Amino acid sequence: MSWTIPEDVTDAWIGDDAPGDDTKVQLWIDKAERELRRRVPDLQARIDAEAELVPPSEELLETAKDVVVAMVTRIFRNPTGTRQKNATVTTGPFSETTSETVGGNSPGVLEPTSDELSKLSGLSESGAFTVDLLPSTSPFSGVTYDPLWWVTN
Repeated sequence: MSWTIPEDVTDAWIGDDAPGDDTKVQLWIDKAERELRRRVPDLQARIDAEAELVPPSEELLETAKDVVVAMVTRIFRNPTGTRQKNATVTTGPFSETTSETVGGNSPGVLEPTSDELSKLSGLSESGAFTVDLLPSTSPFSGVTYDPLWWVTN
């Protein structure tokens, strides 16, 4: 089951050079969705669970579509995986040099960015977490303390 359709990619496209071959766009959408399912194994189950809520929610589904559109757009914008392009145009005594650098670790590769993966994985965006090292049988397990209790008492 595909979450994204070719119109999602072309409707989000910025500029006049949107891809016109829906079959090829769908091919890359399918590849992107397979990659997301491989990297976030519980994604489909969480999307299905979200759809069964009352009222139903599509937040995760729409986020997944956004990530697929971004992945496919990166492929179509840079199909050769070029990292940097330089061009010099000379007219008489004048010349103009332009340079374009594509960001990302692997330009032209179908992979989600770390930010996109964090949006789909359900992890906190802050990246911080705590681990309770006390056994669950301890009376102090799960208890939080104010480190400045002696100042206020």
